[in-house]
Amino acid sequence: MRIDNFIGQVHLKAMPQKIDLIDRKIAFLLCKNARLSNTAIAKALKLKREVVSYRIKKMIETKFITGFATRINPRKIGFIVHFFFIKLKTPTNEKEMVEELIKLNEITNLKNIGGKFDFYIEITTKHIEDFNNILKKILDTYGHTIQDYAILNSIGEEHMDVDLILKGNEKERDRLKGLRETKGSSFHTELEKRKTCNTPVKIDELDEKILRALVPNARIGLKDIAKEVNSNFPLVTKRIKRLVEEGVITTFTAFVSLANLEMQMYPVLFHLRNIDENNFITFLHSHQHILWCHKLIGNWNYQVNIFAKNNAQFHDILNDIREEFSDKIISFDTMMVFNSFKAIQRLH
Repeated sequence: MRIDNFIGQVHLKAMPQKIDLIDRKIAFLLCKNARLSNTAIAKALKLKREVVSYRIKKMIETKFITGFATRINPRKIGFIVHFFFIKLKTPTNEKEMVEELIKLNEITNLKNIGGKFDFYIEITTKHIEDFNNILKKILDTYGHTIQDYAILNSIGEEHMDVDLILKGNEKERDRLKGLRETKGSSFHTELEKRKTCNTPVKIDELDEKILRALVPNARIGLKDIAKEVNSNFPLVTKRIKRLVEEGVITTFTAFVSLANLEMQMYPVLFHLRNIDENNFITFLHSHQHILWCHKLIGNWNYQVNIFAKNNAQFHDILNDIREEFSDKIISFDTMMVFNSFKAIQRLH
């Protein structure tokens, strides 16, 4: 079964490792902005640039860092993201099903989960008719093995800082959060003033080529991008600044394998009523075990992704949310991610 194409926050085949504090600080900064230069990181941590470079290389080799990605808002470039949850009658044909589903270009995320459902699938399309065609194809092919399913539409996502990496070192974490690199190509200034609305932005062929180069490798050099897209350095820089300011690009980040820190991913679907969204999101940002959430339309209106060492810790974190919003939660369903088979961003 193919799992080698996964790039994301979790690499569930990883074994726990001893990651020292310096590595954690470097990884934390790269999660904040993967385009930070080794020089800026070295200065912030009072290290030599060569040491930073060596440590990043080693973290990649040991798969603690599984990649660097440029995150985009799909709605800004005209895509709709649908969540499709499946419950199977029996897992007998699960392997064959995964192998076929990952071949579909419209499927951008595929996870094997436990709980109310067996599979979590993200389907990204330009038009609702395209989604309907993919849905019909899946149901026609595997309908005899599907016991139940649910469909949700994503209308936004919120990423939190990976504070978990520096748990127990909160003072240093807060200091590093203030790091800014105004020179170079980290685009810190543009990220801080980027638009957060979902209004589509018109992008041309050059913009798309730049995104194709940036999305799978957030640390690629601007000169390398210019060469790859057959353009020039000043124009490429200008285009990226615009893509960031307009909110097409939402962040440059490192994907770290939290499984190496003995962390497991627990998605929770919430049905909330009369919720103050700003208050809810602020609370999620304040909790270091919560790394991102999706705002949804359907039977549930939020998916909150929690990372915990075990079921007991997960239970405590979930109770924190339940106690804080006890009068707003109508219902919730918990899940656990077992395997991630595909996690990409669609650009065309």
